[in-house]
Amino acid sequence: MSTNDRKAKAQAAARRGGGGANVILVAGIVIVLAMALIIGGVIWASRDTGGSAGGSTQLPDGVEQGQPIEPFAAAKPAKGAPVVDVYEDFRCPICQVFEQKMGGSINELAQDGRIRLRVHLKTVIDTNTGGNSSAVAGSTAVCAADQGRWQEYHSALFALQPAQETRDGFPYGSYTEAAEEAGLSGDSLASWEDCVNKDTYVDYVKSVDDQTVKDGITGTPAISVGGTKLNWGALIDEKTGRADTERLEQVLTSGTVPRDLRVTR
Repeated sequence: MSTNDRKAKAQAAARRGGGGANVILVAGIVIVLAMALIIGGVIWASRDTGGSAGGSTQLPDGVEQGQPIEPFAAAKPAKGAPVVDVYEDFRCPICQVFEQKMGGSINELAQDGRIRLRVHLKTVIDTNTGGNSSAVAGSTAVCAADQGRWQEYHSALFALQPAQETRDGFPYGSYTEAAEEAGLSGDSLASWEDCVNKDTYVDYVKSVDDQTVKDGITGTPAISVGGTKLNWGALIDEKTGRADTERLEQVLTSGTVPRDLRVTR
């Protein structure tokens, strides 16, 4: 079944259930969860485990080549706060589901300093379709983080995800639309545009994907707590499509993934 078919079924189910744009119900979520449970939450797998980076370039402040960004590092996580690693691609359809269901809860915990969030921006869809739209999208998000608008831009760009996975990827105007939706304006918008136009972090994003592949993460979305992979799909009710965010919070803040929620393969 194609991505468009899955999205169409999800949208139809949401309309029947009276859900809003951020609620994916019944048919769509059943398909998503079946995939998630089968392969432990790592849904969109890359066909190629080879490298993709184009060499060193400008890096986010305090971040080394190939390493994740910590978008809420300024929140100063509490001493000993559990480390939560999220692996995502802005063009991955199941990453969009993950963002809609769990992104808000994860970001809130990170902002409150209750977890240390590390985001690994991957380029799985680029590998599968060609082009570099995933890398560019990731770069624009890091540019937004430079302006203190990571969370707002992150959510806005996922909401504008293209319906089809093609080589072209995001229409370029989507980035500006997301930036404005995120509240960038004036000097901050101009600085963001300069960062984006220079492809400032494209090679950095590609280097992160390279490193994660070396670490054995070849698909998205994926999340680990203290180094243990979490089967996030098991926290979504197949009938209602609702995420058990209370239990998610318990798992993330405890720093330990219970056996029934561990990825087993």
